Amino acid sequence: MTSGRAGQARPFRGKNGDETMGAGRLYLLGSGIRGSLHMTVETIQALGVCKRIFALHADREVLDWVASQGCEVVDLASRYEGQQWRAEVYQAIATELVEAAEQGDPIAFLVHGHPLFLVSATEHILELAHQRGVRTTVLSSVSSFDTVLTDLGLDHGYAVQLFDTTTLLLKGWQPNPEIPLLLFQVATTLNPSVVSGEPDRDGIRRLTELLVPHYGADHVVSVVHSAATPYEASTIQRLPLGELSTGVDELWMRPTLYVPPVH
Repeated sequence: MTSGRAGQARPFRGKNGDETMGAGRLYLLGSGIRGSLHMTVETIQALGVCKRIFALHADREVLDWVASQGCEVVDLASRYEGQQWRAEVYQAIATELVEAAEQGDPIAFLVHGHPLFLVSATEHILELAHQRGVRTTVLSSVSSFDTVLTDLGLDHGYAVQLFDTTTLLLKGWQPNPEIPLLLFQVATTLNPSVVSGEPDRDGIRRLTELLVPHYGADHVVSVVHSAATPYEASTIQRLPLGELSTGVDELWMRPTLYVPPVH
């Protein structure tokens, strides 16, 4: 990790090589998964040229670290208060971010993980920014997909199925049991509301009902929680697929489900 406000010494250049300091651009950034340890040099440079950082991030230490670089941090967590539906929160955040970018100074939207991996707010921001002619730059980061691969110790570059659980169920898609399967956002399966406590497990029951005919109730799956701070270890809980809805531990930690192929 570098120290000081990286990016002050020279202008940050976007992916197309254009010099962007003072350009009024909206940066979409990810901190990675494991706290500030996963901040890339490119992301740190972008933070260094932004006047304000709008953060949708649950790790207080990451927000404090960003603030320590001399950035003004706007914590967006309060936007959930009094709200029922997550989609409405994300739409409101998109409006707030694009309007702030239209004021002229470069700003950033910082999220946990990768800014374009299962971040609905980013999707809304990109759509609205395009409509209003606001320039955006998305920078790559470490995602939960990356950390799940390392936690499992498997190389799935050759073939893998990857689904958001709710989308899988609503679309009626059927997995191929011969190909490794990764299922994300298990905790909020079929639940569009704001979740502040232990998530409802009814969606997981529905997910299990979809998977069992393809894999069998005794097929052993892995529930993976990637360490989100430098002070914790990743955990993997293995259990039969048929016991998933009742047996999975600590669902509030937002784990990922790995279903190995049937051989």
